[in-house]
Amino acid sequence: MLRGHKRRAHPTGLRRPFEIFINSKNMDHFQWIVALARIISAVFRKGGDVTFLVDELRSVFDPRGGYFKKGGKYMPSLVAELGDAIECHLKLIGLIKDDELDEHQQKLMAEKRAQYESANKEAEEEVESDFPAGSQLFGKCSTKAVIKMDGCMTCLNCGDSKCG
Repeated sequence: MLRGHKRRAHPTGLRRPFEIFINSKNMDHFQWIVALARIISAVFRKGGDVTFLVDELRSVFDPRGGYFKKGGKYMPSLVAELGDAIECHLKLIGLIKDDELDEHQQKLMAEKRAQYESANKEAEEEVESDFPAGSQLFGKCSTKAVIKMDGCMTCLNCGDSKCG
């Protein structure tokens, strides 16, 4: 859980996180959880560009394998999920700009998605994902949302396509 923002105005006019708490019932790794929370909090309090933490944490892989979160997003480790949570918070407060698709791209993706789903109605199954059954994992956005559309592998989450 990220907590708090500095009350005084920051020179950029943005709010900044200054502390993180990681709650766990697993006492096997208590010292590492506390150390990680304190180091991240120290970096937040130090200030400057703290967005590098997201990439550093998200690049940690569990040697036993990762897992899929609800919605089909792949997490390579619990530490990577902390990086994901921090990224969501930094986007929320404006420290990281969200790379959203423009209006035209969103409309095109919605049309292509509707076209794909209508062509594959019989394959509809109950899945926890927001994306069609049989979607493949896309490494760039770590989401199980890649389908073959118009002869090209295309991600329905971020819009990236092998054909441009």
